[in-house]
Amino acid sequence: MKITILYGSETGTAQDVAEQIWKNAKRKGLESNVSAMNDYNIQDLDSEKIIVFVVATTGQGDPPNNMRQFWRFLLRKNLPTTLLVNLNYGILGLGDSSYQKFNFAAKKLNKRLMQLGAKELVPLGLADDQHDLGIDAVVDPWLEQMWMKINNTFNISTTDIITENNKNNIIERFHISEISKNSLNNEYYSIHDIFMEEIYTNNEIKVGTIIENVRTTAQDHFQDVRLIKFQSDNINYQPGDIIYIRPKNSQKQIERFFNIFNENNVQLNPNILIQVSEKEIKVPIVLKQTLTLYQIVEQYWDLSFKPRRSTMQLLFFISENKLEKEKLYEFTTANGQEELYNYINRPKRNILELFADFPYTTSKLNIKLLFEIMSPIKPRAFSIASSLRITKNEIHLLVAVVKYKTKLVEPRYGLCSNWLANLVKNDKVIFWVQKGTFKFEYNKPMIFIGPGTGIAPFRSALLDKSALNDNLNNCILFFGCRNKEKDYHCKDDFEYLSLEKGLNLFCAFSRDQEHKIYVQHIIHDQKTLCWEFLSNNGNIYLAGNSKNMPNCVREEFINLVKDMTKSTQKDAENFIKRLENENRYQVETWG
Repeated sequence: MKITILYGSETGTAQDVAEQIWKNAKRKGLESNVSAMNDYNIQDLDSEKIIVFVVATTGQGDPPNNMRQFWRFLLRKNLPTTLLVNLNYGILGLGDSSYQKFNFAAKKLNKRLMQLGAKELVPLGLADDQHDLGIDAVVDPWLEQMWMKINNTFNISTTDIITENNKNNIIERFHISEISKNSLNNEYYSIHDIFMEEIYTNNEIKVGTIIENVRTTAQDHFQDVRLIKFQSDNINYQPGDIIYIRPKNSQKQIERFFNIFNENNVQLNPNILIQVSEKEIKVPIVLKQTLTLYQIVEQYWDLSFKPRRSTMQLLFFISENKLEKEKLYEFTTANGQEELYNYINRPKRNILELFADFPYTTSKLNIKLLFEIMSPIKPRAFSIASSLRITKNEIHLLVAVVKYKTKLVEPRYGLCSNWLANLVKNDKVIFWVQKGTFKFEYNKPMIFIGPGTGIAPFRSALLDKSALNDNLNNCILFFGCRNKEKDYHCKDDFEYLSLEKGLNLFCAFSRDQEHKIYVQHIIHDQKTLCWEFLSNNGNIYLAGNSKNMPNCVREEFINLVKDMTKSTQKDAENFIKRLENENRYQVETWG
């Protein structure tokens, strides 16, 4: 019996998980195939017996781009309710509980499949990136349950067929060939950016040129935040939209990669040419060109990614050192997950540090195996902080540069934010624009709450509205940071909009006095004005870190309604719930 695995993902995480499930199926001796939902032949759907869906969510609970065509088909009103009566399915949702519409795409798909007669093999799995163990906390037990259910329902053995020969346990997705330059007949060109190829096949992907990269925080402030501006022709976006950017690994990380392998007697020539061709899985567009190993290490493999349980399993297969093999095996077991958490997740240990910690196993690696172990760099999303009405052909980003300490000696660095922070004038970025979560209504009163870099989408909306010669007296902006003189991002913009355009601007500088003042305290002080806005059909927009702020602000608005209307706690909570249901209280947060 064949098992089909379909994924939908904006950044590639769902694809990674789907391919891991496909490898599991192959290891169990089962016929299986895997593809993006949009690449699947929809005509085969009513003849399928088992499908496993791996689904991420974008925007306001929307399906990702490579699922939308498939989803539109399922939503056809003329589909019979018995269309999928022979289908057994499982859905694994990949989400982040800091977002209001957590795993909505998976939930909606589950509901629709049931309406069309399909039978749920196992309950919907809702993985959460916010969990200490990340998505693996749900993915691993969910998969164990699914294989057991398939075993019991269809009387199919789902025990892994593990052989003595390590190589037989490794399922390779691609054919990897190392070639000499002489055999290319001058067809190879050393391109600077390997993703340029995508631009010719997808007109949504653009190239931007850096025109300014300035620090918005004081030099002695603990955090480096950048306002990065770049120019690109023929771009189109609205306030509230986001962009995805492809970063590159740092020179330091690239050198460390090659040094680790050289120290373990694995000779990896950075200049060797690599050709990737299809074996079991469709080859990504970027890998269809001839590339040097250096280009792949710099721009395709994520040298900062945190290894997962599946990584440990593959290393276990090739390990020949008793101590290392035992430890790697422990990491793959259910009982070893706490140990894996303490080793990888708690200190944020990356793949290079794993290679360095297991030198004997690392010495058994080669380029082919690295293609199975390494994870591709995933694009990162940022809110757009500019308006095309003010700065034509420009996109501005407000980026907090991620750097922090763990128990490891080396500080942890955010891959994309640090890459962006080091860009200089005329450097290039590859990006694409996507609809964001916010839907701004300029004709209604608007209350914006944006502490820190959460201010970015509201800078976009306020500049855009001001460019229409609109007075901003029907807008309130609550901004929060630590110190007025150290991290008041885009201060000149907001003070200009307040003085010249009538913006109601209120700031909470939490560390400028003995007692801490946060945005919710300033909202409390301005409850009369806020209630006036809400009474006139106004909307609330909130953006920022998901930790405590969103709940504190929501609680303050409940108190505000209770105070201004003399209502009960329950009635005030229902009022705010109604705003949320009517899309009048919109939230965009991140962990």
